[in-house]
Amino acid sequence: MEKLIIPEGTTKEYILSFSSFYKAAYAQDMLEERGIASTLKKLPPELIRSCGTGLYLRAGSIQPVQQVLDEKQISTRGIYQIQRDGGREKRYVRMK
Repeated sequence: MEKLIIPEGTTKEYILSFSSFYKAAYAQDMLEERGIASTLKKLPPELIRSCGTGLYLRAGSIQPVQQVLDEKQISTRGIYQIQRDGGREKRYVRMK
């Protein structure tokens, strides 16, 4: 499989939420096959709908991630970009 190379300094942080832990783990495996690193972690309370686990990742663009998920027919509950307001304050901007 083709590895995804992202230039330094162009990465953004994203959280992907799913309907179950198993979907999140499967999505992580499929992304890893394509060289896209992610981490399974507990979602922030404001993003929890059903499953409390999400995928956290850094990427230059969310498009390659969405392409893999579409190819593998993996649906998300939401895709959020993490934005930091100066210090440690975080906002979660829904992208999908």
